[in-house]
Amino acid sequence: MLNEEDYVEACRRYKDKRTKLPERQRYHAVILATQGYSYKEIGRILLVAEESVSGWATLYQATGLDALQNHPLWGGEHGQRRLLTAELAELAQTLTVEAMAGTPVGSGWSAKAIRKLIRERFEVSYSKSGVRKLLCELGWSYQRGRKLYIRRSVEEQARFMLETEEVLAKYAESQEAVVPLAGDQSKVYLEGTLARRWNPVGRAAR
Repeated sequence: MLNEEDYVEACRRYKDKRTKLPERQRYHAVILATQGYSYKEIGRILLVAEESVSGWATLYQATGLDALQNHPLWGGEHGQRRLLTAELAELAQTLTVEAMAGTPVGSGWSAKAIRKLIRERFEVSYSKSGVRKLLCELGWSYQRGRKLYIRRSVEEQARFMLETEEVLAKYAESQEAVVPLAGDQSKVYLEGTLARRWNPVGRAAR
């Protein structure tokens, strides 16, 4: 498996505590393979699938030891593939024309929802940092959205707005000096969120 020079270097990288654990695991796997362990045995030792060990070995044999390093554009830290150019274009289109569950189109996406979408559509698991890098590459930014009506039907929202407008109109006619406060009713019906969401740069969340 590893030649003498790569074996020494793989051991050095494996022992280096600054190397992230998933990357160290890949070095450990090829070191064990060089020592004569089977992929199945290595999988049991490292608590990973035999296919993962085989994939790491193939990476090394095809490209060399550096192929086992964490790539800055990988979705995560476990060596999963990066989305292809066509998949990136499809993802960008999907995020633009579709909406996160329970929200209108254009209100933005949470990182969690995007990770779920990528996993379901493309069978690739991206880490939180991987999604951030990916979205920045697509020209998206993390923005604070406007308040959204959630959990209430359109009819209930309209009724609440009508009742609120009637009360405000009454006070306006009386010309009394009042300070409107957000009471329990507004908390129930106007369950808004000011959470940040991902949107294209220059396009504010609705």
